[in-house]
Amino acid sequence: MKKIDLKISLLLALLCLIGGFLVVRYQLETLQNTLPEQYDTLIKTLPISIDVLSIISSLQITIFSFVLSFIGIKLARKVGFKFNILDAFFSKQRVEINFKSLLMAVGFGVITAFILVGADRFYFQYHIEIMNQTQIEFSAIGLLTGIFYGGVFEEIMLRLFVMSLLVWFMMKLFRRNEQSLPNYFYWIGIVIASLLFAAGHLPATMMLFGDLTIELIVRCFLLNGIGGILFGYLYWKKGFEYAVFAHMFTHIALQLVFIPMF
Repeated sequence: MKKIDLKISLLLALLCLIGGFLVVRYQLETLQNTLPEQYDTLIKTLPISIDVLSIISSLQITIFSFVLSFIGIKLARKVGFKFNILDAFFSKQRVEINFKSLLMAVGFGVITAFILVGADRFYFQYHIEIMNQTQIEFSAIGLLTGIFYGGVFEEIMLRLFVMSLLVWFMMKLFRRNEQSLPNYFYWIGIVIASLLFAAGHLPATMMLFGDLTIELIVRCFLLNGIGGILFGYLYWKKGFEYAVFAHMFTHIALQLVFIPMF
């Protein structure tokens, strides 16, 4: 099992290598579209080229994702989380995909994508004035970044590591074993991981909007937290691979369906 855990961690780290290279370029593209003056200032003051910055980011995220993956997998196995597809692949067994679980992952991805765009389109743009000054458009680099960085790296951080760590910690604190863990242990892990992810977006929200009002905070936690609840449920009930796929499909539906639609 140690070799399989190592191989899974290496595969996830390689996927994050791509996401790490893309994320800097996507962040710069977003900054250019929303705050062009700050973008111009940043580009002029960068001490290194964007290519070098992307490579450094890629290497950092790759190393970080490998460490978190390896630790997270160990913790996850202790509290009952599953990696059926990855385990079968690396143990050279027949890989069986549960199509009901796959369909659920697609559905969760579509729901999350709709909420991300629909909440702004049907509510927040009427209550946050600055939102009327910018328009979200399809971004190819945004799509790829969402798949590799969001779908893989963020799931490693929030589900594989943080959620597994929280459930494992509660198991140790209350002296339980895997067979006797109550459901609320997992729900606590799901909610806390989602809240941490949402809270991590507050600085970016403040930078983009120049302030943190109650409505902006609610928007930040709603749009960045709802997916975490759904992905966390999938991780718990169906396995890590389905949480990753749901997160990936969120960005696919977002960029290819809902952004063009709205």
